Amino acid sequence: MKKYFVVVGILMLFLTEANALDQAESINYAIKNNPTVIALQKKAAAAKARLNQATSAFFPTANLSGDIDKAYSSPATAQINIGGVAQNVTIGTDANASVSGIQASVSQPVFVSALFPEFNIAQKRFDAANNNYQQTVIDTSFIVTQNYFGVLKALKMKKLMSDSLELSRSHRKQVQSMLNAGMAKKADLLQSMVREANDNVALIQSKYDIDLAKGSFNNALGKDIKQPVELKDEGFTGKLNDLPGFDELLSTAYANRPDWKTCLLETGISEEQLKLSQSDYLPNIVLSANSGNKTTTYPAYKSNINSWNVSGTGSWKIFDSFGRENKVQEASENLSAQRSQVEQFRNNIALEVNDAYLNLKSALELVIATQQAVDSAEESYKVSTSLYNAGMGTNVEVIDAEVALTKSKTDHLNALFNVEVARAKTNKAVGKNVL
Repeated sequence: MKKYFVVVGILMLFLTEANALDQAESINYAIKNNPTVIALQKKAAAAKARLNQATSAFFPTANLSGDIDKAYSSPATAQINIGGVAQNVTIGTDANASVSGIQASVSQPVFVSALFPEFNIAQKRFDAANNNYQQTVIDTSFIVTQNYFGVLKALKMKKLMSDSLELSRSHRKQVQSMLNAGMAKKADLLQSMVREANDNVALIQSKYDIDLAKGSFNNALGKDIKQPVELKDEGFTGKLNDLPGFDELLSTAYANRPDWKTCLLETGISEEQLKLSQSDYLPNIVLSANSGNKTTTYPAYKSNINSWNVSGTGSWKIFDSFGRENKVQEASENLSAQRSQVEQFRNNIALEVNDAYLNLKSALELVIATQQAVDSAEESYKVSTSLYNAGMGTNVEVIDAEVALTKSKTDHLNALFNVEVARAKTNKAVGKNVL
């Protein structure tokens, strides 16, 4: 029976590990299922349809229509004077008529000045929608990465708090034994019990922090926040093989960031809006052709009329009470405003890249510094514990050493986590994975 449970336990562990997500799998899942990403993908598809509409405006439009009517018109009476004699003449038929007809028409723009800027605007908006989708993918990748390592950090923090509680519990038992032997004071035991209680509080909080981190992770992936979360522990290396310089990162950002490309496209759209407003000064020429057949049936006779015509129509707005001039002025001012926004956005990108670069450098240095603090704190705890057990140290020194050790380990874990977040934030700032 014992062997059976061992085998089942091994199988369950294997299946859990097999279903666990790594960082890349988590990001891929979010890109396919996160509602925000899906919404931007649909908007890009809508922009593509709008571009197709703008393209179709250059091609002919054909219409076919038909009608069937029942009609009546009373005969008209006319008086005609022939040789000085007035005579009444009735024209028409005093009966109901059945009228049916079919018409076909084709229209082809020859020169419509607004079509070209409208097409360019639709093209740029489609490109901008794709960029917005790509930017959302980048933003989502960062959020997923942050939450992925947030879950791992929470799990490691729980282990750290559990280890800290074990240290304080072990020390409290040691103090209890020494108190029973008359080698310690009651105050020492009380201090040790307070420290143990504080560690237990921290452990309880760390358990809830895991649930909070998992909920945030599921939300980033587009899952229900209560779904189970199993992640592959890829660890926190706290190291980078190579960190590019700021200038290189900034150049990469300007070359790759989708939101920067969208900002430039918005300027292009404003330029096309200006051209669109200026197109009112130009004439429009449309070629059209129509053909139709109309049949009228009376009880006594039937008439059939066929007709067709081909025409070229030109129009040119000469004056509209300065409406065009104000439209041009509005578009021109909007273009100037957009160009100013481009400069501000350029500066914002430089600031964001600089912040990410400095935060990453700082995080890497803190990993080294906090590791040194952990090494020193571990040695201090060993010494203070040995001295206290030998009757040469104080209980306060042991508790202080334990607090310092837990704090240094917590700081080191936070530093390792911050490196991963700073790495992801740098990738987000430059618009691609460079680290």
